[in-house]
Amino acid sequence: MALRDVEPPRHARPTLTEEQLRPTERWRKIRALAEAFAHERGTGEAIAAGLVYPLDAYDQFRRDVAIRPPPAPVQPSPPIRVLVDARRAAPFLLRATLRSLQDQSISDWTATVLASEELRVAPVASFAQTDERVAFAPWDLEQGAGEGIAILLDAGTVLDPETLAWLSFALLRTGAGAAYADHDYGVADPAFRILRADPVLYGTFDEALIAAGPAPAVIAVPGAIEKISENGVRDRRAMLIDAGRRGSVAHVPRLLATQLSLPLVARTGRAEPDDAEPGRLAPLVLPEPLSIPSVPRDDRIAVVIPTRDGAGLLSRAIAALRATARQPERLDIVVVDNRSIAADTATLFRRLEKERTARIVPFDAPFNWSLASNLGAASSDAPLIVFANNDVEMLSPDWDDAVADALSAAQVGAVGARLLYPDQTIQHAGIAFGFGPGGAEHEGRGIPAVDPGPGRRYAIRHAVSALTGAFLAVRRGDFYQVNGFDAGRLMIAHSDVDFCLRLRELGRTILYCPEIEAIHHEGATRGRNQTKVAIAWDEGERMDLLERWGAALAEDPGISPYWQRGERPFDLLREPTTREILAQIDRSASDYPWMPSRSDPS
Repeated sequence: MALRDVEPPRHARPTLTEEQLRPTERWRKIRALAEAFAHERGTGEAIAAGLVYPLDAYDQFRRDVAIRPPPAPVQPSPPIRVLVDARRAAPFLLRATLRSLQDQSISDWTATVLASEELRVAPVASFAQTDERVAFAPWDLEQGAGEGIAILLDAGTVLDPETLAWLSFALLRTGAGAAYADHDYGVADPAFRILRADPVLYGTFDEALIAAGPAPAVIAVPGAIEKISENGVRDRRAMLIDAGRRGSVAHVPRLLATQLSLPLVARTGRAEPDDAEPGRLAPLVLPEPLSIPSVPRDDRIAVVIPTRDGAGLLSRAIAALRATARQPERLDIVVVDNRSIAADTATLFRRLEKERTARIVPFDAPFNWSLASNLGAASSDAPLIVFANNDVEMLSPDWDDAVADALSAAQVGAVGARLLYPDQTIQHAGIAFGFGPGGAEHEGRGIPAVDPGPGRRYAIRHAVSALTGAFLAVRRGDFYQVNGFDAGRLMIAHSDVDFCLRLRELGRTILYCPEIEAIHHEGATRGRNQTKVAIAWDEGERMDLLERWGAALAEDPGISPYWQRGERPFDLLREPTTREILAQIDRSASDYPWMPSRSDPS
């Protein structure tokens, strides 16, 4: 049975939370799955090129696909100094880390273990007597100045044999101020050596995802580390963020580390009082904030809503926008009326204008979402513009502050929301490129709203390739700098993607903001593309989009090349090619990783 034929679970990730399933029981289930896949594959089965794996088969993927060494190393190779934070760790964690260092393909390294007094007299400290490259030191040791490359990790982090080679290769190739790699989580097991699960697969460097998502397990920086604080996890994050603000950070799309926790066989043993201390039985994981609080701002916001009838939807949309705004009086709600004929719609329009809740702008022309949106934007002079569908019901309090705050950053070009279906599954958490049958697919579609997604990306504000026009905010100046939406070619379905790509050409960030959340009754007014004629029209617009942006639509800098393209985002895993790996390293360390390629120079 080839793993390609294994039916992936609907959401392609575990649906049970740690609260629902105790960690020990969860690892037993992973072991049972590993045994099942090992039995089905058979001993010595050849691995076909291009094989893909459902996420439930991640452990088998790691066994089948070894980490290849980097291309010929850049010379000369500088000295490598490894700093292992073992201040809280039980001895078994440190032992695993030091053994993995001894297995590195690069043998010319030295390691300093920052350890407690208790650990410095434990048997694990004998590594310093048997391997001259290893030294133990007090946790508050100040490192001396020096050249070369410093590697930072916690005790309990098991390194792939090619870790030092890849991290040093990335720094020397790009000249970046820091480099980091992907990791996963595991437990020691007598039958499988290490069982692995829950890969953390980063895209190109994103400060928000590093700050509020899983911290990289291992990082590399040029030069020496003078001193580290009492929390190595925060040190790694701070160093990456500082390097990103000063210059560039290289992401190595390689699973180079596994963070171990207590083996299953040891979980039946007697507990000690110190076992409850965070970081003792597994590398320390910090609690993560869900969102960034918005700063209250007073910017006026034009809300442009194209509609044709649909009085009930429109009335709810406007009421929700105003009820959840901190300052509803700063909203200039513009309803672009595209030949509405229903009596209840006419009644609603009269009420809205009498109450000065919204302005009605006639649009007496065949339906063209792009043209209607451009017309609505032109009818207001508010410095910020939100384009919203009439079937969107805002949920988030103070959403107006969130929009204004996000757009106050000069580098941000567009802001989008987390949209949910009425059944509380995700409809939109940004748009991913290279996925789905059309090459641009909503992230998270159909995933339960409580699922934070891979790397918690559905719950963290971060850069994405594009956003849906169902709720899209922009500064007026940027909107007109890229000439608004393309009403000549992309009249209905794809002008939002095109618009975001043109903003990215200006060097702007397309920002997904989950703190702005709304219900989206997708297709409630115009309907979805189900007929042959509607599907054919959509395909015609998509071909125009591909003609202009074909290369860009195949590239998503924010998503790891480990994820299989062409499918739903984050459904299937595969081994990236060397060319893809090097492209990700180079792009991530460039001045602006999100610059899109353009097929049509117009």
